[in-house]
Amino acid sequence: MPLRLPIALLAFSIAVIWAFWWGMGRPVSMPPSPLAVGDKIPCVSYAPFRRGQSPFQEDIVISAEQIDDDFAHLATVTNCVRTYAVDQGLENVPALARKHGLQVIMGIWLGREAPKNALQVETAIRLAKANPDVLRMVVVGNEALLRGEISEADLGGIIKKVKSSVPVPVTYADVWEFWVRHKALADLVDVVTVHILPYWEDHPVPAAQAGQHIADIRAHVGEVFAGKPILIGETGWPSEGRMRWGARATPADQALALHDIVALQRTKGYEVNLIEAFDQPWKRILEGTVGGYWGLLDADTREPKFQWGAPISNYPAWSQWAVLGSALAVLIFAASLTSARGEDVPARRWISVAVLTMISGSAIGLAVHMHAVGARTPVELGQTSGYIALSAFAPLIAAVGLVRGIGPVSLSQLFAKGHTPPGPSRWLAIVGVLTAVLATYLALGLVFDPRYREFATSTLIGPVAGFALASLLSGRAVGERLAERIFAAVLTASAVAIVLQERISNWEALCFALALLILAGTLWGVPGAQKRPAAAPAPAH
Repeated sequence: MPLRLPIALLAFSIAVIWAFWWGMGRPVSMPPSPLAVGDKIPCVSYAPFRRGQSPFQEDIVISAEQIDDDFAHLATVTNCVRTYAVDQGLENVPALARKHGLQVIMGIWLGREAPKNALQVETAIRLAKANPDVLRMVVVGNEALLRGEISEADLGGIIKKVKSSVPVPVTYADVWEFWVRHKALADLVDVVTVHILPYWEDHPVPAAQAGQHIADIRAHVGEVFAGKPILIGETGWPSEGRMRWGARATPADQALALHDIVALQRTKGYEVNLIEAFDQPWKRILEGTVGGYWGLLDADTREPKFQWGAPISNYPAWSQWAVLGSALAVLIFAASLTSARGEDVPARRWISVAVLTMISGSAIGLAVHMHAVGARTPVELGQTSGYIALSAFAPLIAAVGLVRGIGPVSLSQLFAKGHTPPGPSRWLAIVGVLTAVLATYLALGLVFDPRYREFATSTLIGPVAGFALASLLSGRAVGERLAERIFAAVLTASAVAIVLQERISNWEALCFALALLILAGTLWGVPGAQKRPAAAPAPAH
C-alpha cells in the first residue's frame, strides 16, 4: 500500500492543528491603559484563602504572615482592600493594612445565626474604634438580603447599632436590584453600596459592553437614591468558565472589561471596588469554574494576570496543546496504518481519517485545559480524566473502522445473548454507547441545572466525529435501533432546550447543541445506509 497519501495527510493534519492553536493563542489587543504611570486601581475585594484553604473549613485561621505577604503584593497595584468578615484571621487586617499603606473597607459577615452575627458586630466595632485611620467605612452585611438570610427589619437594627458605635461611615452591600427593592435602608446608611456584575446579570452582556452597562445601572441607581453617596462595591469580570448569553469568561475578556471599568471610574469619578484581588479556588465549589477566576492576581503566583494596555493571550501555553494534539494525530494515523494491513485503502477513507484527526487533535487541548481549570475535587479530577481518555481513545477506534470500512453494530446486537460482533464493530459500538451516555449526562445537566456547568464541546467532539464518520461511511445498517433512537430523542430535545435557554448569542451553547444533534442524527440512523440483505430462502425440494 502506498504510504505517500496517509503521510501527506498526517503532515497536513498536524499543520492544521498548529495553525488552530496559533490562532487560539494569539495575543488579543487591549485599549490604552486607563492608568497613568504610577497610578493604582481604586480598591479590590480581598479574601485571604489560598489553594487548599476555604472559609468553610472548621476552625481555619489564616496567619498574619500570609495576609502580610498578600498585602505586600496588593500594595503594588492598589491603595485599598475590601474585606467581608472579621474572623478567621481577618481581625489582623487593619494593622497589616497600616503597615503597607492600604485603606480598608471592612466587612461584617451576616448570616442566619444571630450569635455569630453578634460576634461579628462586636469584633468589628472594636476594630473600628481602634483603627479609624485606616478604615474608610464599615460594610454591615454582604448580600444577606439576596441570600434570604436576614430580614430587612433585623438588618436595619444591626446597621443602627453599628452606626451609633463606630467613628467611620457605615453601609450595607447588595446587588443593585435588591437595593432598589429595599429603598428604606438608604435612610440608615451613610453610603449606598451596590454590586453591578454584568456577567451575572439576568441579561448578561459581552465584555465589550460591560463599561456601558455599569454606567447605565449606576445612573439609574443615582436617580433612585438621589443625593446619597454611592459606592459600586463589587464589579469585575471572570477569566475562566462558561459563556452566558454573549458574555465570555476568558483572560482577554476579563482584561477588556476591567480596562473599560477603570476608565469609567476615572472619567465619571465613581467610587468603585473591583472583585477581586486574588483568584479564589474554593469558590468553584459554590459557583463552578467561573467562581474561582475573578481575581486580578493569580491564585498561585500571586502576580497580576495581565498588564494594563498590553495584549493578552487566552492560551499562553498554546504550543503545549499543539504538541498534545500532534501526538494524538500521530497515534490516530499509526492505528490506521496498522489496521490497514498493507491493503489498498481508498483515498476517501484516508481523507475521513484526516478530518477526524484535525477535529480531535485540535479539541483535545481545549478539553484538557477546560477540565484542568474546572476540576474541584479528586473525584471530579478522576471523572474528567475519564472524559479526556474517551476523547483520545474514541478517535483511535473510529480511525480503525474508517480505514477498514467497518461501522458500529447496534446496541441490540452488542448486548445480544450468544452474539459476538467482530472486533472493530464491537469497539465502535462501545465507544458509541459511552459517548451517548456522556453526552446525555452533560446535556441534561445543562438543561436542568445550567448556571455553573460548562459546555464540554471539546470533550465530546472527537468521539462524536469518530462515531458519526465511521457510521456514515460504513454504508451498512447496524440492526435494530430502538435504544439509539431513545438516546437521539433525548439529545435532540436537550439541544433545543439549551439553545432556547442560552440564546443565539451564546456560540459556545450553539456548538454544544450542534454536537448533540450530530450524535443524535447518527444514533437515529445514518442517512442512505443500506440494510444488510435478508438471507435468501432455502430452495424447495
